[in-house]
Amino acid sequence: MRRWRAAVQGTLAPDSIPRIELVDALPIFVREIVAALRQDAGLPSADPVPEDSATAAKHGEQRLRLGFSLDAVVREYGALKDAVVATASDGGADLTVRELRVIFDAIITGIAQAVSQYVHERDVDMMRQANEHFAFVAHELRNPLSSSLTALHLLKMRGQLPTEGRSVGALERGLQRATELVEQTLQTIRVASGIELRRQPTTLRSLFEDAEAGAMSEAEAKGVELQLTIEDDRPIDVDVRLIRSALGNLLRNAVKYTASGSVELRGSVANGRATIEVEDSCGGLPPGKVEQAFSPFVRMDQGQSGFGLGLAIAKQAVDAHGGTIRVQSLPGKGCIFALEIPVTSP
Repeated sequence: MRRWRAAVQGTLAPDSIPRIELVDALPIFVREIVAALRQDAGLPSADPVPEDSATAAKHGEQRLRLGFSLDAVVREYGALKDAVVATASDGGADLTVRELRVIFDAIITGIAQAVSQYVHERDVDMMRQANEHFAFVAHELRNPLSSSLTALHLLKMRGQLPTEGRSVGALERGLQRATELVEQTLQTIRVASGIELRRQPTTLRSLFEDAEAGAMSEAEAKGVELQLTIEDDRPIDVDVRLIRSALGNLLRNAVKYTASGSVELRGSVANGRATIEVEDSCGGLPPGKVEQAFSPFVRMDQGQSGFGLGLAIAKQAVDAHGGTIRVQSLPGKGCIFALEIPVTSP
């Protein structure tokens, strides 16, 4: 380790890094190499030989926190290999080809684990920063959009703007769509950020009635009938915010794509899982759309307005609960969106 420190301090690592931080868990990793050598020689070892070095993975995470580059992480393992071989040579140990292979295999495994964890933690951190940035922008946009919509409605109420007209209608629709995009972006960020679930007791009927209330206006305007069917409505524990958002998006989406007919919301609870289905009368999905249904910014019908975020938000909410969501296309009739969510019954 002294030989290794001399090789990396001031070159791969700054001189200012304390010795304990620089060395980190590498002595444990060296013991893993020793254990691998003893096992290969058929000798007993006080240390087990791990299949994957968790020590190296933790080392990669620690190097990211200290500001090491990925190149430096790889090269310090190369320096460790050189230090092992040089120390053996100075001690009069002639390493065999087989022993060198064991050492090199252990080093390569260590590099792979350290780099993998380094990249994973870096990507998570970059995603967190991106989410924070988008959330900040969305929050900054929400207030002026809300103020603009309020001002527009006041001007119409006071007769200072015509209640109808192409320009006024375009302005109002534009503000509403921008507001919708901001709200959906915030919902997406909240779920994608890996927030801890806040479970609380509720029932399917309560969740269904909330979703129905949110879709009722558009359904009545289009002449679409909403049907709610619930079997075994026992109490469940879920994150009400997320499931309410998922069901609201699914039901509004179903109403949007149903030209005429009905939309049915069905649910049941059994064996610790809630099963929910939303069946619409959209006529079925075009070829290739089933696979893309839950991807962000994909619209099922290019003739419809919206941003294609509703189904992606629903999937994220279900994924956060460890559940599944899928879609079945019924050509010529409609679609069934099915959710299965693990729930804990009080």
